[in-house]
Amino acid sequence: MDNTTIVSFYETARMVFIFLDVFFLVFFIFLIVKAWRFVPRYNEASTSERVYTLGNVVLQERWESIIGRSKINSAESIRLAILDADNMVDELLSRMSLKGENMADRLENLSVDDFGSLSRLSSAHRIRNRIVHEPGFTISQEEAQKVIADYGSFLKEIGVIDQK
Repeated sequence: MDNTTIVSFYETARMVFIFLDVFFLVFFIFLIVKAWRFVPRYNEASTSERVYTLGNVVLQERWESIIGRSKINSAESIRLAILDADNMVDELLSRMSLKGENMADRLENLSVDDFGSLSRLSSAHRIRNRIVHEPGFTISQEEAQKVIADYGSFLKEIGVIDQK
């Protein structure tokens, strides 16, 4: 092979590779333009949409069961509804990795700045403690509904149950 053949081969290969470079560059730009519509858009509307999971549905059903039990006009069903609501919130606080042996300890680790309904939750928990620790403690239907509503406001605030 002489020198002119090598130069000619080099020039031909160079032109082919330049053409391939331009082709792949245009193809890459085309793919980016087509893929642009699949880029997730984060705005206020999409972040406020609720994502439903099996856990959310189970907790929602559990809460609705507590609400139903609290509306029965029996002292025992009202007591059980309050105890179950308190237990549900305590389980959620434990899942939030709050330190403490009991719910009162976990509530101390929270701040009113973080949760606006914290004082209502603490008040509801004190009523629960009175139900458990004071023999003969009775609570009226209206007071019980307020206590259940206090638990509900906290659950709504942390996004466990639907805002109704």
